[in-house]
Amino acid sequence: MSHCIAAGVTCLLLATRIHAADFTVNVDARETARGLLHVTQSFPAKPGTMALSYPRWIPGEHAPTGPNIDVAGLVVRAGSQTLAWTRDAVDMQTVRVNVPAGAKDVSVAFDFLLDSGTDGFTSAACSTPNLLLLSWNEVAFYPAGAKSDALTCQASLTLPDRWQHASALDEEPASGAAIRFRPCSFTTLVDSPVLCGIHFRTLELTPADSVPIRVRMASDSEAGLKVPDDQVQALKNLAREAPALFGARHFKHYDFLITLSDHTAHFGLEHHQSSDDRGSERWWLEDALRKNHSNLLSHEFVHSWNGKFRRPAGLATGDYFTPMRGELLWVYEGLTQYLGFVLSARSGIRSPEEARDALARAAAEIESNRGRSWRPLVDTGTEAQDLYEARRSWRHLRRSVDFYDEGLLL
Repeated sequence: MSHCIAAGVTCLLLATRIHAADFTVNVDARETARGLLHVTQSFPAKPGTMALSYPRWIPGEHAPTGPNIDVAGLVVRAGSQTLAWTRDAVDMQTVRVNVPAGAKDVSVAFDFLLDSGTDGFTSAACSTPNLLLLSWNEVAFYPAGAKSDALTCQASLTLPDRWQHASALDEEPASGAAIRFRPCSFTTLVDSPVLCGIHFRTLELTPADSVPIRVRMASDSEAGLKVPDDQVQALKNLAREAPALFGARHFKHYDFLITLSDHTAHFGLEHHQSSDDRGSERWWLEDALRKNHSNLLSHEFVHSWNGKFRRPAGLATGDYFTPMRGELLWVYEGLTQYLGFVLSARSGIRSPEEARDALARAAAEIESNRGRSWRPLVDTGTEAQDLYEARRSWRHLRRSVDFYDEGLLL
């Protein structure tokens, strides 16, 4: 069964496809500590020109942030023959090869260079020697021009010894060192990151429910996994309050994938059946850090309904090469920011006083924002792809991604 996110646009497929995969993605993460992922792929092919693309416009990032510059050592083969490839002179995410007569498939191998910088979203620092948050859009080429729902892929992942992992993806029975995931649409694969690490913990938030909601954590230390009892209870409250607010659950299960490290980027990114939540190693241990992260999980959880299950048409492009239109981000992000505020306080992740203080700070920031005199709020959504990357200097005159907190106040 699939759940359409808007009439006539992309669906996130929750069912397993039964026909053969259109391509495979195999990731060897055993050199994560060196900042390297080794990737191999296989594609059915026929003689002639074959074009492969790398995802450019990444859902939830609202921008063309696909990090193709971190693809290195690209080699394309048909059997034992190495094929020359050329990059499109305009679309830098696409490469082309000439498939020789008699070839029935093409293999692709490359390394992905993990970033160590902490500014940005999924392409920023996502790993340490102890953990990794794997985003599939960074490690997969796909047939150029194809809609992501129309493609079925088979993925596998090999981890360092003793590492544990979690993902929204369904797995096949264990066999050998590699974790094999069941075939799914390319949409679902890109929407289902994998969290893994040596220091790992799972909290069951709805243990008696047929629709499990879990917290899955990877940390740079065992100490970072020690969530205070009152916060465990608050997370359990959140798992009840959000479905009660929306009146429905559109997922088979839901996993908060929490990265706890001082050496990765800190942000949240929404997915249909999970969220990529990255924060400080001592998030749960220090009161100031807990307060700083206190709206993150509720915000990303709300996005499963508002932003994934239902999405503004301009952001539901159905592929990773069509530019997104962000003029409705004040609804996508602003409404989510508001409902996240409500749920974090209602569940006890933050106190009502903390929530009101955060609201007052947001109002004061907006009131003093000189950019509001010349730039309308909707324009900050339209230009979001640039504003996310803008420098902080002159921020109040330029305006930034104000659709979050001004949308909250709306």
